Amino acid sequence: GAIATMQFTKKYPSTVLRLMYSANIRVATGSLVTGRWYFMIDGLECRTPSKIDIMLYNHNGDNDHIPSVLLGICEQTSAGPIGVGDHSITVNVGNIHGKKDGDAYSGYRSTSLIEVQEMCPQF
Repeated sequence: GAIATMQFTKKYPSTVLRLMYSANIRVATGSLVTGRWYFMIDGLECRTPSKIDIMLYNHNGDNDHIPSVLLGICEQTSAGPIGVGDHSITVNVGNIHGKKDGDAYSGYRSTSLIEVQEMCPQF
């Protein structure tokens, strides 16, 4: 589910969004467990140029909290190009299809940051 949300107003039709989330993350409660952190825009994952996600795999049942950055560019979702106007940007945590679910956690005793920048597509 959603762990961080912000509202963002896109001003120009020809720009793309650069999305960044910084936090310490971990996945625990067992051996061979996984977790996935990912961005959604207005309830949909980025599609072009690709999904923006990171996955964490825990082999030994450790409870290590790892400083991490989720970063990427989004031009469009399955609904099409991201248009001018207000958008809801969320960072979500979930499971990896076909893998054993772990207890995914973010931001233990630290500050987490979500950032959105509107950029020209010639990055």
